[in-house]
Amino acid sequence: MILVRMELGMLATNCYVLAEREGGEAAVIDPAGELKRINKALREHGLQLKMILLTHGHPDHVSGAGPLSDATGAPVFIHPHDAEALASRRNLLLGLQAGVRATRPHQVQELGEGDELRVDGLLLHVLHTPGHTPGGVSFHLPGEGPGHLFCGDLIFAGSIGRTDLRGGSLQALLAAVREKIWNLPDQTVIHPGHGPETTLGEEKRHNPFLIGLGRGASR
Repeated sequence: MILVRMELGMLATNCYVLAEREGGEAAVIDPAGELKRINKALREHGLQLKMILLTHGHPDHVSGAGPLSDATGAPVFIHPHDAEALASRRNLLLGLQAGVRATRPHQVQELGEGDELRVDGLLLHVLHTPGHTPGGVSFHLPGEGPGHLFCGDLIFAGSIGRTDLRGGSLQALLAAVREKIWNLPDQTVIHPGHGPETTLGEEKRHNPFLIGLGRGASR
């Protein structure tokens, strides 16, 4: 499996390029501008961009989605609760600051709980994980070594995403973690929207927001 992480934009947003093999199909998760770096990663591995996946609609995660989609023809996938953010004035302004002319993609497809997205032999499961935003989603890739979870700003190493912004809810975020994430294998690698990767087991044991969250949950 090919997995490239880049920190892009003023807020050091993690953007991921995911593929099964050299020369194959690829997904880009949360293109936060700096399209030259994204395209360079695709070229270095000979990858064909198949889809652009957005964990949520905040500008620091979606600013590059429109330009990247329009340049490559790859569709953008986002939860309908966050889709309007693709055309927001704030997104356009942040895109300019990040060096891209952010535009609403011409090809937008909605995704939601239970959807499955295939990139060659990789099968991503879509989990609706609101709380940071109403349309927040996580992409779970089981069966690749320890398994991988791309969760945007749901969980960070030692912390969780902000819930004081418009549409945020601490109760919804913790419920999403408890109901959708908690019973994944502890060795699952968490790839967050900002900061270093971690594992689910590590966060269960040491994240002050999550300790004890799963009491009473099935195992």
